[in-house]
Amino acid sequence: MSVGLSIQFLTGRYHGTPWNHQVNEGIVEWPPSPWRILRALVSAYYRLPEQPDRVLMKQLVTKLANQLPSYVLPEYTAAHTRHYMPIWKEGKATTTRVFDTFYVLPGGAMSSEAAIQVVWSEVELSQPEQQLLQQLCSQVSYLGRAESWVEIQVVKDQQNCNANPLKDEKVNPDMKRLEVLAPLTYEGLQGFQAALAVLPKPKRGKAKWKAPADILEALELDIANLHGQGWNGIPGTRWVIYELEQAERQLVRSQPYMLQAPTFARFALSSNVLPNLTEAVSLGERFRKALMAKSRDADGLVDPIFSGRQPDELDEEGKGKPAVGQQHAWYLPEVNQRGKIDHVVVYAAGGFGEQAILALSKLNKVWGREGFDLQTVLVALGRTEDYSSERQEPGCSILVGKSRRWQSLTPLVLPRHPKRDRRGQPKYIPGTSFQVDGPEHQTLRLLKQLLNHLNQQLSLDEYVEIQCPGDRADWLGYQRDDGKLLVKARCVSEEAGRKFSGYNWQAFQRRRYQGNGKKESDRGYWLEIEFAELQAGPIALGYAAHFGLGLFVPADIA
Repeated sequence: MSVGLSIQFLTGRYHGTPWNHQVNEGIVEWPPSPWRILRALVSAYYRLPEQPDRVLMKQLVTKLANQLPSYVLPEYTAAHTRHYMPIWKEGKATTTRVFDTFYVLPGGAMSSEAAIQVVWSEVELSQPEQQLLQQLCSQVSYLGRAESWVEIQVVKDQQNCNANPLKDEKVNPDMKRLEVLAPLTYEGLQGFQAALAVLPKPKRGKAKWKAPADILEALELDIANLHGQGWNGIPGTRWVIYELEQAERQLVRSQPYMLQAPTFARFALSSNVLPNLTEAVSLGERFRKALMAKSRDADGLVDPIFSGRQPDELDEEGKGKPAVGQQHAWYLPEVNQRGKIDHVVVYAAGGFGEQAILALSKLNKVWGREGFDLQTVLVALGRTEDYSSERQEPGCSILVGKSRRWQSLTPLVLPRHPKRDRRGQPKYIPGTSFQVDGPEHQTLRLLKQLLNHLNQQLSLDEYVEIQCPGDRADWLGYQRDDGKLLVKARCVSEEAGRKFSGYNWQAFQRRRYQGNGKKESDRGYWLEIEFAELQAGPIALGYAAHFGLGLFVPADIA
């Protein structure tokens, strides 16, 4: 007969620091030690509504301590977060950096795959002991640190264990060795008590060492008392070595089968210091650089969907010529209510191939400022239309929403100079008061190019000025020969633009650190666009539009 426990980690993560390490060393106890598991059961014993007989509890933990369990462990990968904890030092407020290192298990939160099994193969429990064990498991809510939420169940059907106690000292190169803490056996504790009895008594003024009387008392020991008595370890414990058949490996997310190539990928960002919306350009460049590195094939070639260059056609410098159209990847920011970028959408109208999908799944961080890397999690991958909606709904992205009215989220930087005559006077579009290649004119021209590249043909015939008496600005529109107005745009004031994004346009990065791109100047403009019919996003126009500048969001759900 055997005893087995299934421990499911509800958040998909295990946090636990080994006894002989400090939390900031970034070391995780793996597997969860027998000592930690039995301590959790003892803690649950005191939380039962009606506390069972102590003799029964002592019999249970003694049987489990007398044999080292084996484990069924899933694949795992190490990750961490870091933050600065405020402390008072010498009367002054300061901070100390704290690392939170943990292991990520397959499937993520609430996944049945994020679980381990602990098996005592030669332990036989009586009926009362089995009932008590089930009661204790139902009371355990976390294992390790408090954020390691778990559900523990007693199981009868055990899998083949892949982590077992070391039987001999022969080195097996296919095995990984792990050292964990376990309680002494009943005989081992008696030997420890006998050895302690013949040791010299502590010096006067020192607290006397007190050995636990039994295994249950050892598991109940308070850490503060151990330090107070001068112990440099835990009385009643031993270090044991396990061999793990399957070494740590990097988890790769499995991708669903799709009839059409996905065009939309959305990453959630996590960091103590999230980037401001004003940093959209540099963040987009970092995403592009990271995905290019992840997408290299066996020959070292980067996937063109991320590089935006044609590998078959080289320019004078030996680099691939820029891709034609707007089919390659865009890197667009989503912001929270505080103006911080908390998601990044990677959009490619041409679709992500197998090589690109693998790169997207491998991306788990990008470089961040002030030493804070941005942890990234791929939370959505599919067709753009699957994440588009006329309302702000869970799982949908505002950048690919549907709306008639759109407004600037980031300022538009013009790629061309507004036209002037020889005397330096503005040139106007015939029949209007709008300057040729002014903000409104270039917005409409860029919009036509964008929609035509995305196979959303916009048949525009002539410009028309739409006057709005008493309004803050007139509109410049496109209409057909039959007089139907298709789309119109207008440039709004700095005050109105600040309401759109929360920033002045001068606060935004308006220059790429790498790569080229034509622009008239660093001047930014805020605009509104209105279509005659619903139009789906994303809409990004002008210089560095693929990196977050000139980005528009639906005004109805912004």
